[in-house]
Amino acid sequence: MRAYHHLAGLFLLVLVTFISNKTQAEPYLAVREGLMCSACHVNQTGIGMRTLYGVEFAQSDMPIIETVDMEGVLERDILDFISIGGDVRLANTTQAPDVGGVPGAKSTNTFGFNEGNLYAKITIKQDRFYLYVDEAFAPGAARNRELVGILEGLPNSGYLKVGRMSLPYGWRLWDFGFTRSQPGFLGQDFGVEIGFEPGTTSFQAAISNGEPFAITDSNTGKQFTTRLATVHSKGRFGASFTFNSDDPTVGGKRRTFVAGGPHIGVNLGPIAVLGEAHFIRAFDGVKNDFVTRIAAYGEANMLLSPGVNGKVAFDYFDPKNGNPTAKRLRIGLEPTITEYMQLRVFYEVMRPRNFADPLFGLNPNQDLVTLELHMMF
Repeated sequence: MRAYHHLAGLFLLVLVTFISNKTQAEPYLAVREGLMCSACHVNQTGIGMRTLYGVEFAQSDMPIIETVDMEGVLERDILDFISIGGDVRLANTTQAPDVGGVPGAKSTNTFGFNEGNLYAKITIKQDRFYLYVDEAFAPGAARNRELVGILEGLPNSGYLKVGRMSLPYGWRLWDFGFTRSQPGFLGQDFGVEIGFEPGTTSFQAAISNGEPFAITDSNTGKQFTTRLATVHSKGRFGASFTFNSDDPTVGGKRRTFVAGGPHIGVNLGPIAVLGEAHFIRAFDGVKNDFVTRIAAYGEANMLLSPGVNGKVAFDYFDPKNGNPTAKRLRIGLEPTITEYMQLRVFYEVMRPRNFADPLFGLNPNQDLVTLELHMMF
């Protein structure tokens, strides 16, 4: 274990050593630049395929060495009406022995995919209607994440989205912590979404089946999800709310599921701070009653030098059923080597021992060191 603690100390030293007054744009564009998610992503609620602006930003502002020749921006159009994109994350993860002394625990080292997604935008009518596809081929079996038809050009910079989609709730962060696994928003759902972005206001509302991991609905209940935020050059402040009238996760009993909370982003020049908290009212099988759980996430990003981002992130979850709270601390560096390649090096500590996360399974209280190669286009 001591070697891993030394590595954590080394990361802290690197964070201090690399601090520089020179700043340029960095990957967390929504907060740093005071823009909507739709400025950089084809999907208006964020994550997935990048717009032309997002691609140009990744080429000219994110790398350690700025690309001078803008004529070299990747041409993603394979036909006049079809464009593509993708994200691939290959990781090497070292897992330290359990600090709680579980018999038989040992160190492991594993290569694997953290992400493998292909995106496509099929334009039916320019600046009016298109199909958007987000297909995951790793990790695990291939599966569709999003397949939607999007109608643009509604009043107040509005749009209408129909199909299988990620619900508009909280931050669309790559770092999937307890604020994603506990409310159940890692899965996608079938439904309808409408959104408007007049001026500095961003608003979305969706009605869906309420069963994110199912192909068909097993009941007559529906889920309502909405997100409202105001976006400025100094950051973003918003709130999300969701209500499922027939939660399918409680063994056939008709139970409601309610979750909501704020999400914020603050731009402090070279430092960008993001956070969100969710209060989750759901039926708990341990207590055989409703409880109000609390899930929270926060991260601080510092642009240490052009193309090098330092990150500290913290997760928190209180199940409110007598079991211990779960905590996770991550610290690391994210240097963007070229416009299409980023490295991520993280040291991660999770507590308590044997916390059973509903999405990620049993957490055996082991520290992790992860080296990840992120290729994007």
